[in-house]
This record gives sequence, C-alpha cells and structure tokens, in this order.
Amino acid sequence: MSPPVAMATIEQAILARTFFDPANLLVALSEGQVRAWCHVAVDRYPEEAGQKADQDTGFEHEHMGRMLAICFSPNGGLEVCEPLLAAAEARVKELGCHSLRVGLVRDGYDGYVGLPPIGHGIGVPEADTRTTSLLTQAGYTASDPISRLVVSTSPYRPPVNREALQLRRTTRGVREPRMPVIPRLASAFSHFDIECHKIVEHRTGEMLAQVELWCSDVEAQVMNCAHAILDLSLLENPDRLSGAESFLIGSLIQTLSDRRIYAVETAVNSDRSELIRQLETLQFENTEKGHQWQKKLV
Repeated sequence: MSPPVAMATIEQAILARTFFDPANLLVALSEGQVRAWCHVAVDRYPEEAGQKADQDTGFEHEHMGRMLAICFSPNGGLEVCEPLLAAAEARVKELGCHSLRVGLVRDGYDGYVGLPPIGHGIGVPEADTRTTSLLTQAGYTASDPISRLVVSTSPYRPPVNREALQLRRTTRGVREPRMPVIPRLASAFSHFDIECHKIVEHRTGEMLAQVELWCSDVEAQVMNCAHAILDLSLLENPDRLSGAESFLIGSLIQTLSDRRIYAVETAVNSDRSELIRQLETLQFENTEKGHQWQKKLV
C-alpha cells in the first residue's frame, strides 16, 4: 500500500535537513514517469545516538551501506526495481562499502522516525511482500525479527499490584525536555519534542527509572500529533522491565489522552520474550513484525 506521506512531509523531515546528500537519493524513471525511488546512506552507525551497535541494532562497527527507504509506484515492477536496487548497490560500493543493509530499526538518526509506515522502525515489515520478494531474489538475507508494539491511551488503566501501590505512595514523576546537542541528531529530530520521564524517590531523591517519549512537533506535523514513540533504550536491563520501569510506563501512558496523544508505539527485538510479555501486561499489542535485510557486495 502507498504510505500516507506527502512530498512536503518528506521534504520537511529529510530533504531539507543538513545531513541529506542528494547524490544518495536514486529515482527510477520509465517513459518520463517516476516509477520507484530509494535512499541510501554510507556512514558509521552512530555510537553518539546512544545505541549499542551489536545488541540493539546488529550493526557492526564499520562503514556500511544502508538503504533507508525504498518505494515503488503501483506499476513499478521488477523491470524497474531490480535496476534501482543494483544502482543502490553500485552507489554504496563507490563510497567504499562492501555490504548493504536494508530497513531502519529504532530510527533516531536518519530523519525517517515518525514517518509512516516507518514509525520507530522495524526494518522491512513482513507484510511488505513486494520488497521482501525483491530482496530475496537479489540474494539478501533477513535478520531476526523486530516487533512493533502499540498501546491505545484512551481508555487506559495501568495494572495495579502491591509494588505499584507502594511506588505510587513513595515516588514522584519528573518530565524533562531533552535537546540533542550533536548536530546530526538535532537535525534528524527536528520534527520531534523529546521528553525524558523519570520517577524519583520522595525521601532520598534517587532516580528509580527513566524512559523517553518522542512526541510530534505540532508545527512540523511530520508524525501524526495523536501518536508518540516510546524509546526504551534507557532501560537498566534491555531484556526486561524492572518493577519501577513498568510503573513509570503505565503511569505515563495513563496521562497521555489528556494531551490528545491516543497511541504509543515502540519496537522490540522479537527474541526478547520477557520484555514483550511485560509490555503486553501493560496493554501493548504486538501488531506486526519486520526484518532488516543484508547482503555482502562483491
């Protein structure tokens, strides 16, 4: 299906940003009509983005070609898409890369975050059969799946247990804005308001848990203002939620409908079964899966 993104939205989120290189946006034409396009990048995957390369994204610490997006028109068949993919491979080889990875996961670096259908990023969704067929025929292999989890905030009641009741009495919530100071990240997040949410122990002031919420900038309107992204990269243990983290997420989601935010999504490696189970207890639904695809270029 065609993603509900207008040209002005893509320009606002990506094409007008300081990191965008026009030479890496490839367009396939047939009989004077645009039939498909893709966008590649070549750089070291960002340690400065606060992500652990091997654990959270699978990226190696090397220069790698990355396909950020590929999009076909309804009549953009293999006769157009195969040459486009070959041109993308040739482009990243020209720039010194020996592999190409397709699909964004937990993007907060390339400007696509929040753009439908990217959202937080689960790679190439399994439902995108046209892209998966193209990549399979071209010799790409899929990584382990990534799950997109979504929760509705209206109506929402967080689960109640003894620990949650204790935390409600002994802690307070703190919401702080975060402004990226690294120019690349500030540019990629220009259409977002980033909030760091914490719970702090009343008596000692000790911070017990923290997560980030990425909300659409009302003026930019790149992401639907009724949606938000929950970033779990600040979890103490990436495989599971502590009791304090569960309480924080549930308490946060409960407040969002008053701010006219009605859906929150996050992306989790599908093999993190305990974390997914805990999020489902917090009423997240496991809505779809996707994969990153990779190929060594010879």
